[in-house]
Amino acid sequence: MAPETSPQMSAELARRAGHYAAAVAERLLKAGLPVTGIHSCGPWRDTDGRYLDVEVGISFTQTFQDQYGGGDCGLHWAGTSGWCLYTAGGQDRYLSGARWPEAELLPQPQLVVAFVNAFRLDPATAGSTDQPSYRREGRHFATLLDNLAPHLPAQPRRFEEPQLRFADLHKRAYNNRVRQALTSSTADSLTHLHLHQGELAALLHLLEYAETNNPNPLNRLLTADLTARAGRPPEAADKHQEALREARRHRQDR
Repeated sequence: MAPETSPQMSAELARRAGHYAAAVAERLLKAGLPVTGIHSCGPWRDTDGRYLDVEVGISFTQTFQDQYGGGDCGLHWAGTSGWCLYTAGGQDRYLSGARWPEAELLPQPQLVVAFVNAFRLDPATAGSTDQPSYRREGRHFATLLDNLAPHLPAQPRRFEEPQLRFADLHKRAYNNRVRQALTSSTADSLTHLHLHQGELAALLHLLEYAETNNPNPLNRLLTADLTARAGRPPEAADKHQEALREARRHRQDR
């Protein structure tokens, strides 16, 4: 039977494991993957009294989940077996269809990204269906804490909690994606995408919603550009490019 841990030890394990998840999530976001959140917990017992070791999770957008899991797909890390990428349909149990990368208990974040990319290319051959065992459940937590320490944030006072760290890097990752899209080599090429007025209005509502959650000049300028061009001929695009100019200015200032 696994020994019980103190509330303090359990909380610290959850915090450090959460920071490890944030470090992996940061790499995934830099690779262009649609990460939506992280979670972590220390040792605990479920409603059936079953003991569960330290664990973390990384979630993706529903579109990503539908594409690769048929409804449920994500990354899960257990303190005994390391990372796995699970897929499950509506009737499947949690973590069914899991594949493990065979990369030790605490692989570097870039190795986790490589595993996810391999899964996206060929889910049937990425990793293994055999769950490994790198550590005894409920044992050697002090060693695990030490091994998680390298993934703690460089600014511990600013990002004491993993969720704060993730929220900051998530915001920055998407701000960078928007700027890069606006300043890419194809940014000035006009598309031939025809939108219904309702679709354009819906897009503007989504941009407004994004602005309420992440105040950003690019949100406002892009909304203004699209609004000013609505219902006008293609050449109107050349007159309304404030978002493009702001993105280029930001890029030059870096």
